[in-house]
Amino acid sequence: MADYSQLMNLEKKEKGQKPVTSVQSTSQSINQSTNRSTDQSSSQSTSQTLHRSNSQPAYTSRSKIVDKPKAFYITERLDKHLDDAVRYFQEKHGIKKVDRSTLVNVLLDNDAHWTDEALDVVLERVISQLTNRLINR
Repeated sequence: MADYSQLMNLEKKEKGQKPVTSVQSTSQSINQSTNRSTDQSSSQSTSQTLHRSNSQPAYTSRSKIVDKPKAFYITERLDKHLDDAVRYFQEKHGIKKVDRSTLVNVLLDNDAHWTDEALDVVLERVISQLTNRLINR
């Protein structure tokens, strides 16, 4: 089975980029990626906090929907869970207007999910998802 750096080189070759030399270890690749993400999220978080405190109450920014739809890929398992949850709220609780987007917002809009510690907990799953994407191309 290929290791993470080999998979990254495969992806780089497909995109016409230079592959990383074998000297660069998997942990270096992961650390660089993690550091970039942390730096970006820290600055985004700071600017969002400053913007929120200067412009509107937190509850308003929490309920404001972005102007255009954002699309992303999900697993078949998650797709089924979302469908089941929508059906549950519609049939068991009579909430006919609930949809997948509403559920995704409710489930993800929890500040506890976005701390460094919480993100570190899911790090292995993130790496696994990325590896599976590269393998299954």
